[in-house]
Amino acid sequence: MRQIALSNKPLRGIPRRLRALERWASSFRHEFHPRPKQMERYTHWKIPVHAALVEGPQASIEVQAFCLQQLLEAASHLSNAADHSQGYYRVACLLVWPWIHQSEVTVFYDRDYYLGFLGETNALMTERISQVLALQPPANFIEHGHDVTQPDDEVAVQWWCIGESA
Repeated sequence: MRQIALSNKPLRGIPRRLRALERWASSFRHEFHPRPKQMERYTHWKIPVHAALVEGPQASIEVQAFCLQQLLEAASHLSNAADHSQGYYRVACLLVWPWIHQSEVTVFYDRDYYLGFLGETNALMTERISQVLALQPPANFIEHGHDVTQPDDEVAVQWWCIGESA
C-alpha cells in the first residue's frame, strides 16, 4: 500500500514491507493487461510502499535498490505475458531518482506516447542507473535517462525509462 510519511518516527516492519513488495511484483506473473475499451494510451502501477521506506533520512541505498529491482521484476512479468497480437503493447519502468516514491511500472498502448517518454536521445548515455544501483533489468530492456533538475532543487534529479524497445 502506498503511504506518505506524516511524522518523523522511525519506520517499523521494514523486512515485512519488503516481502510485501516482493509478493506484489510476483503477482504480475502471467498477467496480461490488454488495452481498455476506453482507448487509453497507458496503464500504470505506482510503487506500493511507504514513502519513508525509499526517501528521506531512513532510506538506505540497499532498500532503494531492492524496491527498484521489484519494479523491474513486475515489468519483466508483464512483458513476458504480453500478447502482441492484441496491438501495440510495451512495458517500461519509469524511475525518478532519488525520488523513488514517484516511480511506476507502465504498460504503453500507444507508440508515439511511449516515444515521448523515451525521448529523442539518451541524455545520460554515459551513466546507467542499473550499474549505479546494481540492478538487473530484463535482457530485452533498454535504459534512457534524462536530467530533470530544476533550479530550486537541492539535489540532482534524474528521470529514467527502463523498458522494451519502442
